[in-house]
Amino acid sequence: MHQVYKGRQKKTVEYVAIKRVDKAQMDRVVNEVQVMHRLNSPHTLRFHNWYETRNNLWLILEYCTGGDLLSLLKQDGRLPEAAVKVSIRDLTWCKHSLA
Repeated sequence: MHQVYKGRQKKTVEYVAIKRVDKAQMDRVVNEVQVMHRLNSPHTLRFHNWYETRNNLWLILEYCTGGDLLSLLKQDGRLPEAAVKVSIRDLTWCKHSLA
């Protein structure tokens, strides 16, 4: 289980997403961070940083007004074909980059 908050960098107007994840999911989070470091696409969110507290991991990500892909799919049921093609291309590139 995770939660995402909207944050703002001090003394700027740049907003970020702050994702809180239970520390018990450390392995999954480390994998997610590694993947995000390797992604370089205008269609994926940028990873800024992460912090660890006693019970949680906090990921600082690029802020996306529309929410995440899963939320969009739940709302709309499907995505336009052009958007799916771009996503598949990016995921395929990512898979080859991680190998």
